[in-house]
Amino acid sequence: MEKLFFPEKEGKVDIIEAGAVTRMIKAYGEKTMMVEVFFETGAKGAAHAHPHEQLSYCLEGEFDFFIEKESRNIKAGDSVLIPGGKNHGVYCRAKGRLLDVFSPPREDFLRQGAR
Repeated sequence: MEKLFFPEKEGKVDIIEAGAVTRMIKAYGEKTMMVEVFFETGAKGAAHAHPHEQLSYCLEGEFDFFIEKESRNIKAGDSVLIPGGKNHGVYCRAKGRLLDVFSPPREDFLRQGAR
C-alpha cells in the first residue's frame, strides 16, 4: 500500500550545498512528488535538465529562473513550469523557499535517503 500521510516531523533535510541549498521531500506517490527547497541569498541551482515535468511555486524570497534561453524574476506567489528535458537553473536573490512538484517522482531524490 502507498504511503498516504507525510508528517513534517518525519521529514529529513538533505544538504545539497552546505550553507546554501537544502531540500525536504514533502510527499510522493506513484506519479507525483512534492519537494520544498531552501535557498540562502546568492545560492544557485546549477544548470541541468531531467526528463521530469517540474512546477515550482515560490513560497518566499526572490529568484531568477532560466529555462533554455528565457529568464524571469519570480517572487512569493509566482509559479514556473519547466517542461521535461529543458535546461534550467535558478539564482536566489533573497533568501527563500520553493515548492517543487515533479512528475514522475524523482527516483534519484528517493535513493539519496530523503525518506
